[in-house]
Amino acid sequence: MLLRNVLIVDDEESCRQMLEKALTVMGYSCEASSDASEAMQELARRSFDLVISDLRMEDTDGVQLMKEAQKIYPSLSFIIMTGFASEYRYEDIIDAGAADYLGKPFELGELKAKLERIEREKRTLNELERANEELKQAYAKLGRTLQETVNALGSAVEMRDPYTAGHQVRVAKLACAIAREMGLSEDLIDGIHVAGLIHDIGKVSVPAEILAKPSKLSELECRIIEQHPRVGYDILKNVEFPWPVAAAVFQHHERIDGSGYPQGLLDAEILLEAKILAVADVVETMASHRPYRPALGIDMALQEISKYRATRYCADAVDACLRLIEKQCFKVEYCDDSEQIEIFI
Repeated sequence: MLLRNVLIVDDEESCRQMLEKALTVMGYSCEASSDASEAMQELARRSFDLVISDLRMEDTDGVQLMKEAQKIYPSLSFIIMTGFASEYRYEDIIDAGAADYLGKPFELGELKAKLERIEREKRTLNELERANEELKQAYAKLGRTLQETVNALGSAVEMRDPYTAGHQVRVAKLACAIAREMGLSEDLIDGIHVAGLIHDIGKVSVPAEILAKPSKLSELECRIIEQHPRVGYDILKNVEFPWPVAAAVFQHHERIDGSGYPQGLLDAEILLEAKILAVADVVETMASHRPYRPALGIDMALQEISKYRATRYCADAVDACLRLIEKQCFKVEYCDDSEQIEIFI
């Protein structure tokens, strides 16, 4: 029984006694108050599931009592009763927050039916709330599992290519900062974050000696490297992400003038997520040390994206990145004689 504890509020003692006796026989635990002030004291003293209140009382009316009580106890149900039913509209009482409305005099069978209906509705509501909570917990667990999987995939790349350890994390962080600066939705930013963390997953197919080669790559080696977005897409295409992660990974080396790889896509054919990743990837890569060259520095990275703004790189993404620089939202730290970009949004 969800409505076990009932508070009766009526300034007529005979009505209070009649209701208390009837409800006790039905199996309810009852208390009674003669006015709204006394009722509020009772509500503060112990927990109630339902209040059955007269509408017209000397100190205040039942609707006002209901509004005051439900501010403090939002789940508290009310049945409002009155001997002046013809003067009030049922809809107005319900709209004010009552679970039901009784016109005096009434049959106890009518009261019982209303109590049973309220009980059913509360039970249904509780079941819905419980199901919703279970769904939220399941969704949160799924989110954690997704994040752990993405982290594991990212770690797999960095284990094979230690020189880019942290690169994917920094690219993801910078790309999200750029997207947020552009005013994009948090949902889209979440997708960019996931894609950024695994944008180089395709490098698992590249021989380790190429990844770690300390000198300039040959033409053949470059062609092998340039297949990593396609391999990344093939790895991720059957994973049901909530965002177009596989496509963003596939396109993160595309350029809006068609000069990128592996597909040579043009501006309108490239996802916005991939355009943002491209800018973040270039800035982080140029600012950081690589086995085949020392860090080129943040200044050269910014010169690169500024020079090719609106030709190779998305103008909005470049502008957002430059604004982040102006706001000093990321910096370059030095470690082992090499530069490393650090974002501190």
